[in-house]
Amino acid sequence: MDKSYQKKILDLIRTDFITMNGGKNNMKTAIILGALLFGGLGFLFSPLMGLYVPLGFSGFFVPMMFQNEMKYHSEKMFALLPINRKDLVRSRFIMSVALYVACAVVFYLLMLISLKLKPYYMMYGEDAENMDIIKMLAKVSNGQMTELGIFNLLYFGAFSFGSTFISGYLRKYFKDAQAFDITMSKGLKKATKRDYQYTLIAFVIIVVVILGVIDVLPVRSAVVPVMQLLIQLAQIADGFLLGAVLVTMAILSTVYKYICTILEYDEKEL
Repeated sequence: MDKSYQKKILDLIRTDFITMNGGKNNMKTAIILGALLFGGLGFLFSPLMGLYVPLGFSGFFVPMMFQNEMKYHSEKMFALLPINRKDLVRSRFIMSVALYVACAVVFYLLMLISLKLKPYYMMYGEDAENMDIIKMLAKVSNGQMTELGIFNLLYFGAFSFGSTFISGYLRKYFKDAQAFDITMSKGLKKATKRDYQYTLIAFVIIVVVILGVIDVLPVRSAVVPVMQLLIQLAQIADGFLLGAVLVTMAILSTVYKYICTILEYDEKEL
């Protein structure tokens, strides 16, 4: 890749940044507030709260970057510029993935600091040990995995899911930006209802698992065999191997969707 081509890609990325930051961007505000919220909860309660960043923010990144473009229907502007369609796809995949990876890495390091320092122990004293889910999971593993290994595995899994979700969002946007816009705007009420339902289900599952781990609910006999099976798969290299497999699968999925997007967008009539 020569310097002129690199400059072209960087110029396209810079253009998208200018478009994204122009005017009012509700998605960007939501991401900033969410980052502050879950970052604070990660230090006040558990580093696992940081999992919501790569897991939840993946649904906001693409709409955040292209909200203004969809709002003013300027997606056809690039058809008038002397650029190849594959260059536009490439620049936006690079921008989206790089921004998401940077955000995920920052929160991983912050939550890693929280895991090492355990500031919630200073705040809650002896009661904090009953709130330390990572430590409880490490005990359930019978010493086969460390707290760091469990944290890494869960975070890598969340990151893998989020990066796969982002590449799928990008493919959908390039395939039909107008339909993508309709889905994000007119379908907001239905999406909100589904989000509330999924959030409630996820919350109930998390609560049941936590109560089972600390023996408040008599479900440990059913949960432990499943957890032991997962632990056997994850205990190799303290979870690093399984985490690397998940990340590799996410990378391959992103590359596949990138290639599909180039082929589909190249044949699309603008």
